[in-house]
Amino acid sequence: MVEIELKAHVQDVVSLAAQLEQNAQFQRCCYKSDTYWKESQKQIQIRIREEQTLFTESHFFQAEQWPFERAAIQSADKEEILVTYKQKELREAAFEVNQEHEFHVDKREPLETFLQDAGFVVSIKKEKLVAAWQWDEVLLELCSIPELGNFLELEILCDSDSPPVVAGAHKTLRKVLVACGIQEDAIESRYYSQLLQEVRGQQQV
Repeated sequence: MVEIELKAHVQDVVSLAAQLEQNAQFQRCCYKSDTYWKESQKQIQIRIREEQTLFTESHFFQAEQWPFERAAIQSADKEEILVTYKQKELREAAFEVNQEHEFHVDKREPLETFLQDAGFVVSIKKEKLVAAWQWDEVLLELCSIPELGNFLELEILCDSDSPPVVAGAHKTLRKVLVACGIQEDAIESRYYSQLLQEVRGQQQV
């Protein structure tokens, strides 16, 4: 599958949540902890994610309290470990078109040992609290990232990355973004890893 994404900064979570409540179906709230492993010669990057669903019922989501403390949620599921490899491409400066390959593992340590032996090093880590909604074909995720603030991620999954398919997805994502009350000047074209490196003053591996 091809993942076509757009993300934008969110200034008013309460207003956004009101729009989503009217037009979208709440999916879940989860916590994601990401470690990015990178091989510098070929510039290959793999993400290992520990993901925990906190709740799936919309009445638990309180926009006025966002972002809330993870420890305050009592109904959390067991953590899952997800490994992701993306072949990324930026189109029209802000839209990500990604070929995504994912699988689950029971333990992360054996994989990390292999990555170290293969020349990979940890390039960056990030955490985010996520609340997700489905708006027709668009998955929307309100993400709170320490050091960076709040973002709305919009995603469509397609069978093809042909120009007509991608152009149609771009149009839909922009339409939904504006319907959420977020203007296009809030769109963020940089990857989270770039933003975090800038904030932390880190050199790219």
